[in-house]
Amino acid sequence: MLTAAIVLSVTFVLLGFLVTPGNAKYLLSGYNMMSESDRAKIDIASYLRFFTRFHIFLGISLFIGFWIINRFNSNWATAFMVLYPLLAYVYMVARGSKFYRGTSGQRSATYVVMAILVVAGVAIGSMFFASMKNSQIFLAPNELEIKGIYGMKIARDDVTYFAVTDSLPDISSRASGFAGGEFSKGAFKTDDGRIVKLYINKKIPSLPVY
Repeated sequence: MLTAAIVLSVTFVLLGFLVTPGNAKYLLSGYNMMSESDRAKIDIASYLRFFTRFHIFLGISLFIGFWIINRFNSNWATAFMVLYPLLAYVYMVARGSKFYRGTSGQRSATYVVMAILVVAGVAIGSMFFASMKNSQIFLAPNELEIKGIYGMKIARDDVTYFAVTDSLPDISSRASGFAGGEFSKGAFKTDDGRIVKLYINKKIPSLPVY
């Protein structure tokens, strides 16, 4: 995850320098869809100075925050890496609206964008909270059930083979699941092309479920 944090941080810093007054009408989201009369209502030079400072600070603070939190808890560090930029963009949208001398409709659009970002943050935060909990295994007379996010049920009649192993298969990619912090859950693709289900807490010795 440290590599992902570095890449994300560098991307934000570079983004701050990517947009200039000369190319803003092509690259700046929202601004590139405006008419010339609406663009004239924006102090684009001042806004881009704010835009650059914001992204430089976001990139640096994201890496520092992730590095500090990761020393204590890798789960919270992963959640921070995803949620912090979303919440930061809520501030950017709110602060950026001050550079536009527009209509009440524009202010309403700003509130809508902010609300969407907040809702997305809450939804992603809830997903992280659910994913970073140990799965529970229940053995019933006719089935085995793994409860929790990406849980599953296996009927007794469907079990044709099982083996106890002290190692994981070589994983090439995640098919449909969650991998972050100490947890890996869901469907993963092995190097030899198989799709396997894994329920792993890296801090607690456990067995993979095939």
